[in-house]
Amino acid sequence: MSHFALARTAHSLQSGVVMVIVLLFMLALSTIAIFTVRNVTLGERQARNESEYQVARQAAEAALRDAERDLYPDAALPAPTTPECTRTGSVFRTNDRVVSADEFTDTCLGGQCWVPAARYAVAWGSATTSNPGEPWWPISKGGLWTSSGSTCATYAGPVPLGRYTGVPPLVGVSRPPDYLIEYLGDPSQDTALIGKGFECATPLIGVGPALGAADQTTVATVTAPLMACYLFRITARGFGPSTNTEVVMQSYFSIVKSSGS
Repeated sequence: MSHFALARTAHSLQSGVVMVIVLLFMLALSTIAIFTVRNVTLGERQARNESEYQVARQAAEAALRDAERDLYPDAALPAPTTPECTRTGSVFRTNDRVVSADEFTDTCLGGQCWVPAARYAVAWGSATTSNPGEPWWPISKGGLWTSSGSTCATYAGPVPLGRYTGVPPLVGVSRPPDYLIEYLGDPSQDTALIGKGFECATPLIGVGPALGAADQTTVATVTAPLMACYLFRITARGFGPSTNTEVVMQSYFSIVKSSGS
């Protein structure tokens, strides 16, 4: 009997050890499975975020191009569809190219801004709605992204894609991309703009005395005069499938003044 009892005890101990090993093995497999699922989920989330970012980025780029067509329309390219509003009566879009305070305003009437220079001197940290900074900054910093006005003549704020060009709306976005156009001035006339990155895209070439062979070593130090131009900054916002995905892009757009303007 004692021999049989010892055998049963040894068998029970072996069964207990096997059970512990099996449980540890199952715990290890469960841990590996959890980490695998988590990595797969994280990868899918990253892929989704990247996809939504690309949608928002492309929407912002579409708004930039739309703003350029709005600012400098090409009569040879008719609007794809009938636009909601028109720039009829815009003096700037005629051959006269006159920048008027009635057309480019400090409230961004029709999405066209011309704000006092003091706004550009406000630091980011001190900018608020009562101490506004640059027009394209967030609303909390005094930016002018809030829409107002019920008609084309009174609307102020960002311009949705296609409002003045007839470009069809984008699909797959949570809200239409929009843009603001800032008139920055004429760098050739306003010395306050020089040295701040506000310059025409290409300086005048071939102006001034011709350089001789002896002067070729110093040609890199020659500064060409700035062209007389109208300089604008376009700020566009694009949104992805969710409004939580937002991309802001900017471009500078210059229009050379004709000799008669």
